[in-house]
Amino acid sequence: MDHRALIAALNDHADRVGDGNMPLESGVPGLLLMRCGRVTELEPVVYQPVLCVVLQGAKEVWSGEVPYIFRAGQSSVVTCDLPTRARVLEAPYLSLALQIDVGMLTELAAEMNKPSDERPEAVSQGVADAALMDGLTRLYRLKDTPAAIDQLAPLIRRELHFWLLNSSHGPALAALARRDSHASRIARATAEIRRSYDAPLRVAALARLAGMSASTFHDHFKAMTGTTPLQFQKRLRLVEARRLIEADGKSVSQAAFAVGYESPTQFSREFSRMFGAPPSRMQRAVARV
Repeated sequence: MDHRALIAALNDHADRVGDGNMPLESGVPGLLLMRCGRVTELEPVVYQPVLCVVLQGAKEVWSGEVPYIFRAGQSSVVTCDLPTRARVLEAPYLSLALQIDVGMLTELAAEMNKPSDERPEAVSQGVADAALMDGLTRLYRLKDTPAAIDQLAPLIRRELHFWLLNSSHGPALAALARRDSHASRIARATAEIRRSYDAPLRVAALARLAGMSASTFHDHFKAMTGTTPLQFQKRLRLVEARRLIEADGKSVSQAAFAVGYESPTQFSREFSRMFGAPPSRMQRAVARV
């Protein structure tokens, strides 16, 4: 399947499974596709460790105060759970995203003895080379033979992780795979914040999890994610609250309490600051649909 055939197949798939303006299941576990037919405004988006290859259009992603622009033919890797702001710059936009298996990455990196970055950023930019595109295409095509997915998908995913470690993303991913690296320690902390985002934030406990002093943890956390642990948790909470209102029809108070706020008033104030409109307006818009 050549490049144009892959784009046509993905667009046809998006037509059949949804409107494409959100991550859509590809039919193969761990592989998602995104399609958007219009230019969008900056919106908060929370990423998990992922490889994204842009096939059409362009996307802008802000990690902290650092912008990244990804165009057709380019690849991006996010190495940890990361709240960002993102928008479609050029439409139509189409991309494939592969969830990164950190356990598989760790195993391969140890076997390959790959060098790593000492202080990698949470977002890595590169080129979608032929090896990556070939592997992603073959992985996507497994949807046409469901009986083969269980047997072949793990092999292709492992192959893709191998090529990633040998790509320009390799040093950042090798750092993530090294258990004693700053990157992997901060990644463990971000994953813990994501798991328990609705609970009170205990920075001292996160620093112990990362094996760092509180001050060192704070410095490395901000260097990698572009924000503080408290702001990181706040963004996770507000993005999830927006989903609860939009997708699940929760009231403002229900969403506030569900994500860990004790005061709906404080929640509404911080929600408005992040999204540019109060949650009550979003709730009314959902009710009218």
